[in-house]
Amino acid sequence: MPHAAAPFTTYCPTYVVLERDALISADLIQAIESLGPCRVMHFSSIEQVTPALEGVGAVDAAFLEMRVDDALSSGLAAHLAKHGARLVLTLGEDVERVMGEGWRLLLRPFTERMVHDALIETSVA
Repeated sequence: MPHAAAPFTTYCPTYVVLERDALISADLIQAIESLGPCRVMHFSSIEQVTPALEGVGAVDAAFLEMRVDDALSSGLAAHLAKHGARLVLTLGEDVERVMGEGWRLLLRPFTERMVHDALIETSVA
């Protein structure tokens, strides 16, 4: 009797994008997806993120259209940290403060290379 092979499971990273502007979010998502198979969860408001992450395991990185104070005071940073997400803020100019939190800052306007660099930096941070 032939033995059925166990299904081969490959790792598929999960990313969160919180961005209200449709064009910016499309560019950001396209840059992320250009790295290979992945799951990108896009949200246009903070209120959508927490309920949508219920049942989602790990989140590799989250790109947030937020400033440091907003990410901290909203509780979103803490919630994403519970999912293991590395945070990349897309608003603000205080690089030292962002990096002091252990996060990254993706300055606008960004290029695909800048998005890739932010992901590489967060994976070794």
